[in-house]
Parts: sequence; C-alpha cells; structure tokens
Amino acid sequence: MFINKDLLEFFGSMMEIKKQKRDIFNSLAADVDDSDVKKTLLRIGMDEQRHVDHLQQSIDLVNGVEYPGSTISTQPAILQTSLRLPDNEEQLPAEQVKPNLEFVNEIQTHDTIAHFQPVIAQTIVPRTDMDERQHVDQLQPIITLVKDVKTTDSITHLQSSTLQTAHSMNTFKHPLGEVFGFTATDQSPKAQRYRSHRHCPFNNKVPNCTNDQLKNPLGVCSVLHNDKPVITCPVRFREDWMITDDAADFFFEEGTRWSSLTEVHLNDANGKSAGNIDVMLVAYDEQGKIIDFGAVEVHAAYVSGNLREPFEYYMQDPKSNASMDWTAQPNYPQPDFLSAARKSLVPQLLFKGGILHSWNKKMAVAIDKSLFDTLPPLSRVKKEDADIAWFIYNLELITEGDKERYQLKKIDVVYTEFQSTLSSITAISAGNVGDFVKFIPELAS
Repeated sequence: MFINKDLLEFFGSMMEIKKQKRDIFNSLAADVDDSDVKKTLLRIGMDEQRHVDHLQQSIDLVNGVEYPGSTISTQPAILQTSLRLPDNEEQLPAEQVKPNLEFVNEIQTHDTIAHFQPVIAQTIVPRTDMDERQHVDQLQPIITLVKDVKTTDSITHLQSSTLQTAHSMNTFKHPLGEVFGFTATDQSPKAQRYRSHRHCPFNNKVPNCTNDQLKNPLGVCSVLHNDKPVITCPVRFREDWMITDDAADFFFEEGTRWSSLTEVHLNDANGKSAGNIDVMLVAYDEQGKIIDFGAVEVHAAYVSGNLREPFEYYMQDPKSNASMDWTAQPNYPQPDFLSAARKSLVPQLLFKGGILHSWNKKMAVAIDKSLFDTLPPLSRVKKEDADIAWFIYNLELITEGDKERYQLKKIDVVYTEFQSTLSSITAISAGNVGDFVKFIPELAS
C-alpha cells in the first residue's frame, strides 16, 4: 500500500487534538458537582476517545495493518477502562457504554458534536480545517454551560446570550481590539459595512470616524494589551451616551431636566483658549432657563509604537487577517499611559478644571480603568463634598447570538476635591540633586 507521509502527519496531529478535547471534558467533569452535567461531560469525553481510536485505526490501515471488514470498528475497547463515572455514581457496565453514547446522536444536527466518519483504507478523506473550526464552535456551548451552571441547574437549554465562541478563547497576536467599532474577527454584514464606509458607531460628531485623520482615519477604537482591550479613542466613551447619564447623576438633583452639548469652546479671563469641553451638560427649569451646568472630560490612553501599519494591513483583507501574528513586527503598538496623563489629563485639569472650579462648577472625568490605575493615589471624599467625579470604565466582552462585541461598562466612581487632586496628579518625584550636579561639567563641555 502507498503510504502518504503528509496524511499520516495529519492524522497524528488530529489525534493529538482529539486527546486534548477528551482530557478537557474529563477535567471539566471532575470539577462539576451537578450529576447530570458530570455524566454528560463524561459521555462527550467518551465520544472524543472514540474519535481517537478511529484515527489510530486509520493510521494503522494506512501503514498496512489488517483489520477485519472494510470499515473501522465503531466500538473501541478502551472505553471500558479509560473513562469512568465519579466514585459516588453508579458505574456503567461495559454493555451500556454504547447506549450512553447515543445521547449525542439524539441531539439535532445543528446542536450536536460532529462525529468522525468511519473510513475505508482505500478512500481515506481527511477532515478540513473548516470542519474542525465548526466542530470547535459546536463544542463551545457545552463548555460555557459548565462554567455558568449552578448545582441546582439541569441541562435543559443553552442561553445564547452567555455563549462564548472559539475566538474568545484565543490569545490574539495583534494589537487591534476594535476596528470601526467591531472586533477584528466580526465578519457580519454590519461590521463589514462599517469597515467599508469607515463609519463610527459611537456617536461621533459626524457619521464617519475622524480619529487621527479625516480622509484616512485610523479606525482603531481600542488596542489589546495583556489580552484585554484598552480604549484609545475618546469617542469610544460615547457608547449609548452612558457617560452623560452618569455625569448628570453627579451634577444635578434627581428629576432635573438637562441636555448635552459636545465640543464647547472655553476661554480664560484674557480671552485665550483653554480648549474645548468634551461634553457639557446643561440643566433647565420648567421655563427652559439655564439653572446649572457641568463639564465631562474624556480620557483615553495614548499609543506608542506604530498602530497604523497593523491597521492598514488588516484592512486589506479583514477576513484573512483577523488572526494575524504581528508580534514580530517592529514598533509593536502599546498603550502609553504616562503620555496620556502628562499631555492630556494634567493640562485639562489645570486649565479647564481650574476655570470650572473658580466658577464653582463640577467636573466629571470618564477614563479607562487601565489608565486610571496608573495615576497616583487620589484622596476620596463623599459625593456631596466632591468637585470631581472619576467615572472608571472598561470594555466587557459580550456575545449576541453568534457574534462577540465589546460593551462599555462602568466599573467604579471615585469622588475627589479639586485642589487635592491637582496636587496629587502634578506631584513630581525629584531625583537626587547630587546625581544632577555630576553631569553639569559634561553638559558644559
């Protein structure tokens, strides 16, 4: 018989994958208290072992090992010894092993685990990568169910809103958290349309993204850092206008009528620009007269390194490049928290914050949690005594149907006074003056 080396290597790699899946389900079963869930996981592990046996017999057939009949047996003997129910459960007799596996066969096609088909030595057809990806997607709801199930639950249905796809289990090797509002792996028609037209889904002042450039925007809303998304575009904080609702709760009494404005110009006493207020909330009385206002400042992380190159490369073919490996490229982009604090946060607190404080008006700061965690410790006060409210957000991965997306979520609120905050943020840890003096002769020469 002609021995195909590539085919043997393929079967070998497939067998290792099946063994890993078998071990995963057995491990999950060991950690679950619900007896029904445990039995189901053990049965699935048995099914994975059956696939391993099929693959081993396929390898033996390719190598010329004789088996009775033209097809591979579907009853592996190893099932009788390698997989057992927990000690406190009734053991399954050998003759009941196969009936237990029929649990999988009774499920509808779109919910079941793909079975490895028995093969004939002369016509071995290997499974494709796409088949394996579909197999992983079909297994994933069961894994997620085990994570979410409580001891009082039973396997009666799967909640699609909590399912995680195979992509969420991966450690991506590129920096793109969101591109034009969608994950890099999202190939839905809506995601493709937003990428195609360079739209912004987060209430930008115009329909299109304007990050970095108008004509050729850098449509990256967040970057991946330590496998977590970090917001790098200030407009990203405008999702569902959560920041205005949170800020209004700090600025005004409950029941106050208010509206919001964006990019409101602010001057100092000399008519010099102090910058634009990102979002201003204005409160009205019943006659429509302005009775109060407050300012919302938004702070995203800066980026060091070259973010445009991986973005442009991804945009050439979003489907093929969704799982690209960018780690070997020079200037791999990373969040730059120090520059964001020194170049954006401190000046805004000093100038815009100083003007608002002199007017006895409150400020709300919407900030990414990763950036806030790099700031010096701030002295907290009660809400009613605060001049500044720090609304701390991050991006939480959620699943809607078969798609994943990041959702803005408020993590915490920190209330501070203006003067103590400014002192903490602008405090500099001075180095040793002696070390500085040593360099003066060298500088002079």
